[in-house]
Amino acid sequence: MRHTLLTLLFTVLLLGPTARAADDDIKSILTKAIKAHGGEKAMAKYKATRSKAKGTIVIPGAGEVEFTQEVSLMFPDKFKETMDLTVGGNQIQVVTIVNGDKVSIEAGGKEVPLTDALKVTIKDAQHVMKASRLLSLLQDKGLELSQLGEVKVEGKAAVGIRVSSKGKKDLSLYFDKKTGLLAKVERRAIEPTSGKEFTEERIVVEYNKPNKLGIPTPKKVLVKQDGKKFMEAEVTEHTQLEKIEASEFEK
Repeated sequence: MRHTLLTLLFTVLLLGPTARAADDDIKSILTKAIKAHGGEKAMAKYKATRSKAKGTIVIPGAGEVEFTQEVSLMFPDKFKETMDLTVGGNQIQVVTIVNGDKVSIEAGGKEVPLTDALKVTIKDAQHVMKASRLLSLLQDKGLELSQLGEVKVEGKAAVGIRVSSKGKKDLSLYFDKKTGLLAKVERRAIEPTSGKEFTEERIVVEYNKPNKLGIPTPKKVLVKQDGKKFMEAEVTEHTQLEKIEASEFEK
């Protein structure tokens, strides 16, 4: 159950013929992607978001269940999620708050103990959020980028970049070849309870048209684990903000 909830928090072939050519290709891919997502100026200004979503998620022993979700996010390291779902006829609310190194998870009004495995999972989720912001890929000197081959994401051509960072698992980011929009984030993840490793794919199936700020927002999202559908969601509201008060991320 813990892994199921944290998964919502909360992402290969050869390099080009020369290192310089590969760098140029990566920069070209990212420049196109940043422009497609509203441009560098807008992305730098609007560092916070609020969103609501609804969908289904697969829970071991319970099958596919419906959920609703509200998320507040403030880059680089603040996150709050409230999720309501029904499991076995019981309504459960899960509240997850991440404020830098401070983490709190409550399920059904009870504190969830933070094991070392859960802490690692949270850190990995923060790494995914940071990389998905795109600007950090050009600005963070601690990230190593390499080019991936062309693939199909839900039937559409996409080009990829691998993101490597010391002490973190590699991420593969794939961008729609036509639009430049982020189509998929793929990574190897670990289930914190069993320790089992699996491949996670976070896919943006559909985007809304750009809002008044010129920023396209996710409309439909699909998460797969080892190729099987794990979560499917529709984003019903999504708002960009310059900031969210820090008090919102206090327990």
